[in-house]
Amino acid sequence: MSSAEAQASTSGGLADVMARLRASPRIALIIGVAAAVAVLVALLLWTRSPDYAVLYSGLSNRDGGEVTARLDQMQVPYKLSGGGSTIMVPRSRVDRIRLQMASDGLPKGGGVGFELMDNEPFGISEFAEKVNYQRALEGELERSIETIDEVSSARVQLAMPKSSVFVRDQKQPKASVVLELYSGRALAKGQVTAIQNLVASAVPGLPIDAVTIVDSRGHLLSGSDAGDGGVDGTRLAYAARVEKTYQQRIQNLLAPIVGADNVRTQVVADLDFAKRERTSENYSPNNGNKPAAIRSQQTSQKVDKNGNQGGVPGALSNQPTPNQPSPINNPKKAGGNNQNTRGANNNNNGNSNNGNGSLQTNGALGLDNSGQISTSKSDTTNYELDHTIAHVTDPVGQVQRVSVAVVINQKALAAGSGKNATAGLSKQQMDQIRSLVRGAIGYSATRGDSVEVMQMPFTAASGDQAPATPSWWQNPTLQSMAIKALKYLVLALVAWLLWRRLVRPLAERSGLFGEVVTSRRTASNAPPAAEADSEEDATEQALRSQRRKRHTDAIRNAQEAAREDPRMVAMIVKGWMKEDV
Repeated sequence: MSSAEAQASTSGGLADVMARLRASPRIALIIGVAAAVAVLVALLLWTRSPDYAVLYSGLSNRDGGEVTARLDQMQVPYKLSGGGSTIMVPRSRVDRIRLQMASDGLPKGGGVGFELMDNEPFGISEFAEKVNYQRALEGELERSIETIDEVSSARVQLAMPKSSVFVRDQKQPKASVVLELYSGRALAKGQVTAIQNLVASAVPGLPIDAVTIVDSRGHLLSGSDAGDGGVDGTRLAYAARVEKTYQQRIQNLLAPIVGADNVRTQVVADLDFAKRERTSENYSPNNGNKPAAIRSQQTSQKVDKNGNQGGVPGALSNQPTPNQPSPINNPKKAGGNNQNTRGANNNNNGNSNNGNGSLQTNGALGLDNSGQISTSKSDTTNYELDHTIAHVTDPVGQVQRVSVAVVINQKALAAGSGKNATAGLSKQQMDQIRSLVRGAIGYSATRGDSVEVMQMPFTAASGDQAPATPSWWQNPTLQSMAIKALKYLVLALVAWLLWRRLVRPLAERSGLFGEVVTSRRTASNAPPAAEADSEEDATEQALRSQRRKRHTDAIRNAQEAAREDPRMVAMIVKGWMKEDV
């Protein structure tokens, strides 16, 4: 059979069905009612379908398979989206299912942890055991890092060098971490440092600076951007913290006076991030009333005899040489001191030498008529030097200058002023507030600080506005109720359209409405006494009218079909003839 003949046969079959439906309106009515009921049932099931919510998103294929298998065991309906990475379950059961999954250890996060060591086969090599341990450690670190709110997924790789028996050949391990952050999220400097410490603490011998952290876009996160300044975090962040501290002090000080909504403060702090070191060495002069400390002292005496001994009799010539004054305590007498006694060729020489903190004195005495006696005495004293060495390192981030601007609402009044709200604060009150602000920031004129306090009327937009109340249509509860009501409204609308456009026309065409209306009108117009007697006649008359109308409609439909498609009518007649044969 050719395709043309098959197409003609198909079109002929459809035409035959349509002709039979037109010839028998009751069948069309039944089919229409069944279709309407099917549509209504489908809409009803749609309105009663559970509201699904996301259980997990961004799952790996392995985790997704394990979670769906567990949901099948629990007989929980679910939907998959996002290529299988997102699993949705009925909203009313989300929390309970998450707790159940957590108790089962699902999802595992796409990596293996120390559970890899649970099923090691017997007789595994040492190399394989080390590799499994490293994989398990990397997986546990990945899970720990992924608990941070901003991190979507993490990848950790450890470079564990082979240990050596020689100390000089020991190499430190290294680690690299790749982070995938959620859209619109970023890690703070403190969080990056925390991840570095976390990885370094989990690996023996791993220094913190050997942990490299990179995000999924290839940006280095673990590099320090503070340079040699030594500031924790960026310089701008540090300056912002200092300014916020000053601002909070001023705000807390003025809020009880003029009200928290009536004061605005801005602080600009000029900070010095340069790193400076100074070393000074000072020597104090050894003079004044305070005697210097003696380090060492040495005394020597020499007597030379030449001729007979002689001299002035008495106790004076037998006295020892008096102590010479120290040049440190008496610098004016630092020169020599000569003393002569009676006797031939008798001399007493005194010499004082001060160098490197030492003192030396010499003396000679004693002569008689028969010869010369020479006596010399030397005193050496070493003094400690007053020596001071100072090494000073200036702290980084010192405040060089502070500028403060304070604006007070002109309508604010000091306590007990009793003035009109538009009068503002007096000059004396403004001066007092200015003094308070200076005290709060540690004002220093030498440093060049500046404080400006002004009062101006605030507009409504400048005040701290309360958060805008969401509109009633933004309420999640109302939105849920509206969605449910919309579902039922759609159901009612579809039912009305089916009744109006399908069921009712078919019923009118089949004559059911005409029979019912005719019977009701006849029953209502009949006299009450003749209702029982004429009921049977009315029924027979209605049946005859129905058969007559049906016959007339069939003839009319056949005539219309013959005019519109003679070929189809010919095929129908040919079919009837084949059936008769």
